[in-house]
Amino acid sequence: MLFQTSATDTTYPPTVQLAEERAVENAVSPGPLAEDIDLMIRVARREIAAFEQLYDRFSHPMFSLVLRIVRSPSEAEDVLQDVFFQIWTRAPDYQPQLGSPFAWVATIMRRKAIDRLRAQIRRGLHLVAPSVPCMDPPNPSDTRAPLLATERRQEVCAALATLAAGEHRAIELAFFDGLSHQEISEALRLPIGTVKARIRRGLFKLRTKLAPLHAA
Repeated sequence: MLFQTSATDTTYPPTVQLAEERAVENAVSPGPLAEDIDLMIRVARREIAAFEQLYDRFSHPMFSLVLRIVRSPSEAEDVLQDVFFQIWTRAPDYQPQLGSPFAWVATIMRRKAIDRLRAQIRRGLHLVAPSVPCMDPPNPSDTRAPLLATERRQEVCAALATLAAGEHRAIELAFFDGLSHQEISEALRLPIGTVKARIRRGLFKLRTKLAPLHAA
């Protein structure tokens, strides 16, 4: 089976708003848009073959998206399976005028990943690990983080590693994972002012460390 779950998650509303679609509009489907829409329509009709095709097409990029947030492969796999169960049950709610199927699924994945991150923090299990973007080799097609587009990627990652843990995490969530200040505040259970201050201090330290490199 492609997924296993014990209950349907009802945390999210039945539709995804356009503003939320724009939050993941840089996420691109591996397949043509028309095919994605056709698959979603067929999934809404409960066609198992269409669901399997959609899973095969979306699962790898969605897993990568979730992993960047939760930092644990096993947690990311759980989120992936839970959300695909939601897609099976909620496919009739998809509205093409609000965005592509890929962006719709990515938005739900991102929300679920943030929920899982909050749960990790509550359980004290949040992983203090190196940034996934710094661990992986550069991807020329990845435009998520302007910092990673520079030739000095390794210097940037090394500079990030020197930041205080709170500053490092806030910057990762904001610039690598694309979370808003409000989402970071909710995920880390910190006042939004504290989140902004950590990002501001961290960026100042990064500029200070990287300025000599850019001048070289």
